[in-house]
Amino acid sequence: MTAAHPGTRRSSSGVLLGLRVGVLIGGAITYLGVVETEAKLRLRSGGDIVEADVVGTRVMTGRSTTYEVRYAFTLPGAAETYTLRDATGREGLWTALPRGDWDSARASRKLAVRFLPEDPWVSRPVNSGAAPLGDSIAGIVLGLLIWVPSMVLFVRVLRSRA
Repeated sequence: MTAAHPGTRRSSSGVLLGLRVGVLIGGAITYLGVVETEAKLRLRSGGDIVEADVVGTRVMTGRSTTYEVRYAFTLPGAAETYTLRDATGREGLWTALPRGDWDSARASRKLAVRFLPEDPWVSRPVNSGAAPLGDSIAGIVLGLLIWVPSMVLFVRVLRSRA
């Protein structure tokens, strides 16, 4: 019977810690991607429309030019002001509009926004088209690419220690 090397236990503890972090981070990214995708799909299938105040406009240039707005709205009988928010809880986010709609929103300082009555934080300008799913699906894929290998290796290291 061969005795284990003295540093082996300590180094596998470090590996386990690193893999736990990978499992947690990968799981969190996957969860946020699922929540964001689900919210966008619910918004695509319905919701109510409200007139929001345009609180900011900007033009972003790079490989292409995008016209963006920030908006806020309140609902009758509610004291809370709602803005565009993502699954991480960031509020007051910018969103792109077609140029003509951006020009109109900038001039009138008003914007038609579709929102979910059960969760008014889930919203999108009416004329901005369907909510793109690419970023949230990429989040799911990235999260799984971190979570799955981390979980497999975590289980393997635990089994090898037993």
